[in-house]
Amino acid sequence: MRKGWGEFMYYKIRNVREFLKYYSRIYEQDYKKARAHKVISILPSSMKGKKVLDVGCGGGFYSLAMYRKGCKEITLLDISPVCVEAAKLNLLENANLNCEGIIADASTLPFKDEYFDLVLCIDVIEHIHNDYIFLLEIRRVLKDNGFLLLSTQNCNSLNYAIEMPIQRYVLKNRKWMGWDPTHIRFYNPKQLCQLLMNAGFYPVKIVGTYFIPYMMSLWFRKFKKISEVTYNILWQLNEKLESKLNAFWNLFGWGIIYLCKKSETQRSSTMYRLDNEKSD
Repeated sequence: MRKGWGEFMYYKIRNVREFLKYYSRIYEQDYKKARAHKVISILPSSMKGKKVLDVGCGGGFYSLAMYRKGCKEITLLDISPVCVEAAKLNLLENANLNCEGIIADASTLPFKDEYFDLVLCIDVIEHIHNDYIFLLEIRRVLKDNGFLLLSTQNCNSLNYAIEMPIQRYVLKNRKWMGWDPTHIRFYNPKQLCQLLMNAGFYPVKIVGTYFIPYMMSLWFRKFKKISEVTYNILWQLNEKLESKLNAFWNLFGWGIIYLCKKSETQRSSTMYRLDNEKSD
């Protein structure tokens, strides 16, 4: 596997346009395409005129998707100045939209209470030291019945089960935390669901992505033909699994995505059943 792209992207690229070019190429990869499709597929049906906060906006890929869904106001937030400027440039050039961009720590959001209709949190929570406080901040800035769309990596996945022991015990990479070396922790669906409920969110949809670890075939680069054939077979199998939104194996994807609604109380009194996930 290649070195974690997050470390390279956030700490080495300083030129905004170069960053955006690199970031855009990332979303041409099979895994990113599959996950982006899943994220967009579980958005609330009506987004027209909604106010959106993109926490950890990166280069603004999902903010651009929100604009195309009809959102009227999009706020970009990231701790990296390069990310914020790149996301603003992305929205300006591809949507002629001049978005507000804020450089801030996601654990202390500089917004008034109940301001946003939807908060995007795509691959951010695994970077946050105090994830509970982070979720409380998101809940604070969400309107009543507002939505949180959150994704992270899943340690109940086949990818984790295979790659973790290889990385940590065979390759002696003891600090391995997935594809991005800046990750702090992994979650499984049950843990994440409980954390969300404790912070005042009710999960209404769960989907997974990247069920078959086809990119591991790249380990066999020396055998190029074998690597390519294996990759294509595993990718096609994964693609079939990706097409089923309500299948039980969604809980075992390497990427796991939650659409949550802000509950009336901080701790939901309704027990959420992972094995009976339904669309709202």
